[in-house]
Amino acid sequence: MKTNVIEVSSSGEGIDKALALAEETARRYGLTDKNTLYMRLLSEEMMGMVRAVTGEMAADFWIEEENEQFALHLATSTKMHYEKRSELLSLSSSGKNAAAKGIMGKIRSMFEAAMMPESEDMPSFVTMGLMSAEDGGTIWMNPSATVWSLNAYRSGVEGQVGSSSEAGEAWDELERSIVANLADEVSVAIRGDNVEMVILKRFWR
Repeated sequence: MKTNVIEVSSSGEGIDKALALAEETARRYGLTDKNTLYMRLLSEEMMGMVRAVTGEMAADFWIEEENEQFALHLATSTKMHYEKRSELLSLSSSGKNAAAKGIMGKIRSMFEAAMMPESEDMPSFVTMGLMSAEDGGTIWMNPSATVWSLNAYRSGVEGQVGSSSEAGEAWDELERSIVANLADEVSVAIRGDNVEMVILKRFWR
């Protein structure tokens, strides 16, 4: 089952409707009050990321359900033009984007990077503080896309804890993240001009 698609924007348009859709979907499937709250929290984290995007962004939000597994989607193909990018970077004293903090902050940086003009080189997941991972196994993503996986990232960070202060900081971010603690998986796929984030969560009734 796929819900209606709600268009949301970094200016806040559609966000209340998206959150209402999440709660309505939870009720429609008879989820417990606790699981309804979890659905709401995961949706709020997504919407918070949308609001925090630098510049203008419009995205589509919807939810799909299959065998009690829910997939919260956020997809955009908006591209930032060169003048807008220059204007945004001029706001930074260094002329560069500040390093993103937290899991959702780093995911936001993927969306911002994908909105850059075609003439710009797409930063790698590594330069954004996120290890890269190919994951063509999820039914929710196009297998030809470049995909970042939260679980692959978590596994990589865990294996490096103790080896560097950066790994320790990354692990602390994971432990503090609402999404990292509630979601079964988070994927971000970048394919051409399109970027799609999917949060997966199985709610047992």
